[in-house]
Amino acid sequence: MQAVVIDGFGSARISDVERPTPNRGEVLIRVERVQLSVTECSLYRGMEVAHYDAVAEAINGAADGTRLFGHEFVGEVIDRGAAVESLAVGDRVYAPGKIHCGTCSYCRSGHANGCVDTVAIGYDRPGALAEYLTLPVEPLRRVPEGVSAPAAAALQPLASSVLCMVDADIDPGDDVAVLGAGVMGFQCGVLARRFGADRVFAVDVRDRPLEVAAECGLVPIDARTTDPVAAMRDRTDGLGVDVAIEAVGGDQSHGTVGDDPLAQAYRAVRGGGTILQVGHITGDLSVRPRSFRSKSIDWVNPRKGVADLTPRTDTATLAARLVADGDVPIDRYVTHELDGLDAFERAVEITLAKDEHDALGPAQIVL
Repeated sequence: MQAVVIDGFGSARISDVERPTPNRGEVLIRVERVQLSVTECSLYRGMEVAHYDAVAEAINGAADGTRLFGHEFVGEVIDRGAAVESLAVGDRVYAPGKIHCGTCSYCRSGHANGCVDTVAIGYDRPGALAEYLTLPVEPLRRVPEGVSAPAAAALQPLASSVLCMVDADIDPGDDVAVLGAGVMGFQCGVLARRFGADRVFAVDVRDRPLEVAAECGLVPIDARTTDPVAAMRDRTDGLGVDVAIEAVGGDQSHGTVGDDPLAQAYRAVRGGGTILQVGHITGDLSVRPRSFRSKSIDWVNPRKGVADLTPRTDTATLAARLVADGDVPIDRYVTHELDGLDAFERAVEITLAKDEHDALGPAQIVL
């Protein structure tokens, strides 16, 4: 089969590799399409973001290249190991979760999100930048009928967004701010409305995300022409929002002073409110803990992976159902679909330079 092989930072090739065979607890998946994440593209270009050390070790330790990336995908189960019962041949699946060790204190106590020895798809084992891949059942969920291929390949970030909203603990009638209307910012904003928020203010500096946000019932605020904190305080009678979601990430200098997104979230949220940290901030960040204490603000870093909601469903299953029911139009952010694995380099370029390519979300590669 063909797969993307990484020879070094910024260096990749398409190579013929052996097609994997599922073991007793695994399934073999024919990849339908894969969506690159910003983190994966940044890592490929050598940026020191999350997973950098593991990626650098994998690249430096492989004499003939290594298989990396591709955790956001949709595919069809075409074979399964003898011990697999929960998935059948023909099921369409995506991978919202991680592979947990099953033996640490977190796993044994039902708190697998805190597992100290997780295996991450595309980092610790090959991902979906290939025609086929094998995975255990644990991180996989079925894709319901009626979910398009572009939406299905974009489900993994939505599953994370659902978990973010669960951890944000939004109350009915809350006013919510989303700083950054990118993929997860947009998803969190739409989900906040679905979870009971009264108004959701979407702050961005780009026309198209603001237009889509308005079309989906959010209140757009153009930070190029308006002071977003002043605008939100004015619309909440000076009180501030109940929950502020920082969904920009990137290089920021201070979390409580100035105009960086996190500092804007701090200034926009009311006393006793919540800041939800969705964006991945690179480098060091200064904060004044006393400021958080004086306003009694909860600064929440949401869990990762999948969490149970009821005995019948979990965050990842709910995410797929919300798309199937038309409640969250995630395919609005799929603007660039490229054919074949040899489009990998172009997909990286589009994903990292969305404005230059008039892209809303990451590029998808159709196999």
